[in-house]
Amino acid sequence: MEKSELEEYFDRFRRNTIGYDLDYQSPYGLKPLIYADWIASGRLYAPIEENMLKRVGPWVSNTHTESSESGSLMTKAYHYALQKIKKHVNAGPNDVIITAGSGMTTVVNKLQRILGLRTCGRISGSECLEKCERPVVFLTHMEHHSNHMSWYESNVDVVILEPDADLLISLDNLRNKLEEYRNRSLKIGAFTACSNVTGIETPYHEMAKIMHEHGGICFIDFA
Repeated sequence: MEKSELEEYFDRFRRNTIGYDLDYQSPYGLKPLIYADWIASGRLYAPIEENMLKRVGPWVSNTHTESSESGSLMTKAYHYALQKIKKHVNAGPNDVIITAGSGMTTVVNKLQRILGLRTCGRISGSECLEKCERPVVFLTHMEHHSNHMSWYESNVDVVILEPDADLLISLDNLRNKLEEYRNRSLKIGAFTACSNVTGIETPYHEMAKIMHEHGGICFIDFA
């Protein structure tokens, strides 16, 4: 079958993806592996892996030190990478990049610990809050698993926002719930920017604005 111009263009990227030509033994004989989980996890790309192996690998050492040649190089490479990431996400000088290494699952758990929500609602963890004093966290029905289950393991009340008639985000329902929980001192909105199942984007700018109008804070999951 003749390839389209677009297929021709991306063919070199496809062929450099490790495992693109992998076969596996199925109940129906030897079959080509078709990877269809790109939204959750990308595949290894050979040119990047080779660069890491040959150019970076030999110099790997502890960062945050300049007392050795390898340490100095790794420290500079680390800070260079941070600035690259900041530029890519349009972060300013007052924004902080926290490198976790294990994706959204680690980051959201770290965030909950920073906020003191993995204790009994106090930073010290010495005293548990009454239900009416507990922080409340608003989630949507479209959240990734990491931004859903972990909140139930925190000392907060979790409120799942009902979708509208089209099963999309309902801003009115968010406003109504914020009004219902208006007496809570800490109101958190933790929303996905896009469903990793359907690819449908959420109106997260509007959701953040509504949270701020009601004295809440908002976290957006771009995983």
